[in-house]
Amino acid sequence: MRIDKFTQKGQEAILEAQHLAESYNHPAIEPEHLLKALIVQEG
Repeated sequence: MRIDKFTQKGQEAILEAQHLAESYNHPAIEPEHLLKALIVQEG
């Protein structure tokens, strides 16, 4: 996946989802991680 093809907000959400997955010791980003990242995102 080429993250540079996403908008700035999309890139931020994906990176936050990655951080969430890592913080829960999950091996992969799941839809729940991305959803939470989008919900807490400002703008």
